[in-house]
Amino acid sequence: MSREEVEVLARKNGYTLGAGEAKIPPLEFVLCCALSSVAEHKRGFASVWRILAAACGITVARSAPIQRFGKASAELMQAVFERAVSRLPTPQQEKVTTKLSMFERVLADDGSVLRLSPLLEKLFPATRTNTMKAAAKLHARADLVNRRILRVEVTGERESELAVARQDPVESGTLYMSDLGYTSYAFFAEIKAGEADFLFRLKKNANPVVEKIRHGVFAPRRSEGKKLSEMEFCRTHDTFDLDARFSYETEDNSKKSVTLRVVGVFNEETEVYHCYVTTLSPKDFSPEEIADLYCLRWVIELLFKLLKSSCHLDHLDSKNPAALRTFIYASLLMATILSAMAVTAARHAGISPNEISVLMLGHAAPLMAIPLMLLWQGRELTKEEMAAMLMNIILNCCRQQNRKRAHRKWGHFVRQQE
Repeated sequence: MSREEVEVLARKNGYTLGAGEAKIPPLEFVLCCALSSVAEHKRGFASVWRILAAACGITVARSAPIQRFGKASAELMQAVFERAVSRLPTPQQEKVTTKLSMFERVLADDGSVLRLSPLLEKLFPATRTNTMKAAAKLHARADLVNRRILRVEVTGERESELAVARQDPVESGTLYMSDLGYTSYAFFAEIKAGEADFLFRLKKNANPVVEKIRHGVFAPRRSEGKKLSEMEFCRTHDTFDLDARFSYETEDNSKKSVTLRVVGVFNEETEVYHCYVTTLSPKDFSPEEIADLYCLRWVIELLFKLLKSSCHLDHLDSKNPAALRTFIYASLLMATILSAMAVTAARHAGISPNEISVLMLGHAAPLMAIPLMLLWQGRELTKEEMAAMLMNIILNCCRQQNRKRAHRKWGHFVRQQE
């Protein structure tokens, strides 16, 4: 994204530059917020100011970043993130995903709790008050094939993940995969009626009525019409495959049912079946392929791991709700940047993107903060200028936080040596 494009978004969202030492151009502000999410272990206004002043070579007042955090900064960061996501490079498809070409997209939803400042307890009350006073929940929808976040929403911790996922209409030709927290037979029926497909793990307490058995069950004809818990599986088969009827209640308390495919794959380590419920056809996907396909859902787990471990989404100590939104979208933007760098590096080396660990890239991201900033600013530095910049960062970002204590300790040590 060019400087001019970011400035257009800034004006559209009401971001103001300021004047004098309080002047912060929008591109520098966006980049420093994103880079500070990986360069600092625990973010705050001071860390953003230090990175801005040291890495960009801009003189700003200490209160200038604080003045910029508000509704306009949050809207700007969100707009830049959404535009960056839409321009992510698409990785080359692997053999494991070639069978997914029949779907328009493969989507997964997930949510994660964010610990907030206790001062926000009234706005974002936590459900687990013994461990935290204030908490929010980040809901994300990801494209599993292209490994990118498509949509995010921040709510209170009490908000249901399933309710947020069902806000969007079902997209025909789409395959949905999510964890057990999104299990709802009414939701499954809604996806099926919307001419889409889904693949979920089956809850252990699920006990539908078996209607049709394909393989893996003793006396299949006598077993049809019984509950799933009454099935006796063949140990000569590592899998079973059947259709079952699930009952559920609608919002108006009327009872309905939906018939879905249930498959199980025996796990030798745990000596139990891993069971899945899906609408995928037996002609297109075997039980083993169902289990392998569900592993693709791990992509969204890795995205949340990247956001929390490397992009420090779990360090949100501000009591300013607008600043929280700014920080959240800064982390999301940095995760998008890292994903783009991983795909681009893999393409340059002629290898699969899966051979590059985005988590390891996140750990190395602080080393790339300065050259990445300079690249976007279009600046070319000599060795001497780079060395001077590093020294400037050390002087500005590595000062003693408690000068009096350091002086007492080291001053006393020096006098003893003398």
